[in-house]
Amino acid sequence: MMNRIFLLLMLSLQVFSFSSHAVLMKYSFTGKITEVENEADIVWATSTTIGQDVSGYFLLDTEIVKGGREETSYYWWHNIDDGPGALTSAVRFAGFEYQLTSDFDFLPMYGAWGTDEFIEYFSGIDLSLPVPEKVADGITLRDQEKTETQVANGVIDFDKELSFGFFDSINDFLTDFRYIPGESEPQPDWTQTFEWEDDGQANNGKSSGGSFNITEYFYENLTGQRNKNIDSTINFRLSRVTAEQVTTINSPTTLSLMMCVLMVWLFSRKHGDRGSRQ
Repeated sequence: MMNRIFLLLMLSLQVFSFSSHAVLMKYSFTGKITEVENEADIVWATSTTIGQDVSGYFLLDTEIVKGGREETSYYWWHNIDDGPGALTSAVRFAGFEYQLTSDFDFLPMYGAWGTDEFIEYFSGIDLSLPVPEKVADGITLRDQEKTETQVANGVIDFDKELSFGFFDSINDFLTDFRYIPGESEPQPDWTQTFEWEDDGQANNGKSSGGSFNITEYFYENLTGQRNKNIDSTINFRLSRVTAEQVTTINSPTTLSLMMCVLMVWLFSRKHGDRGSRQ
């Protein structure tokens, strides 16, 4: 059975064209933890975690991220919730390390996408003001990973969320939106590289923030009760962010990926039903 599913997956990847050429961008960051919250079991002790260094990165697929909306002359956003995610990420602090992958974006149990990524880009002139002004350049990224594990008497949901944002009202380090072929609205240039640093001095025009949260819930089948086991968050301030191109890959289109996953899911479900009737 597994051999058939693997073969179908390989054939699907061959059938659907790899027509897009994507650049992967890496946004590496460092900072300091400023706050710790534990609303259930204590995961990270406040006394030993606040003040610790935090570091990590976001990997952004510049092909998948296309399609966001220009909300104003200076603000662009994209909420990816119905297809493959554009982000993978990781964070390290106080001896802990966590990774958020795209392995669980598609939920076979429901036959639907569970992606929930939010991406924002700020650059341009605020034309709504009596005297138009340049807004602070900035980027925010939010990545999530949600997993469900079936156990004997219920289901365990474990979620991770990593987000950050950084801005500069003095240095114009981001380009404004532009029209690109195949997109109805202007898009940011996600391939640009830069170094953003905050020395902590007052009135330097820099602002930033970030957070990492993990939650775990247990759903008991017998009673239908939902119990919170873990709900812990760290908040941090950024000191440095760098953007660099790490690789260029041949990337399948979103439709190709969706069709491929759907074929494998339908095939496995069909044969699973047959097996249950035998």
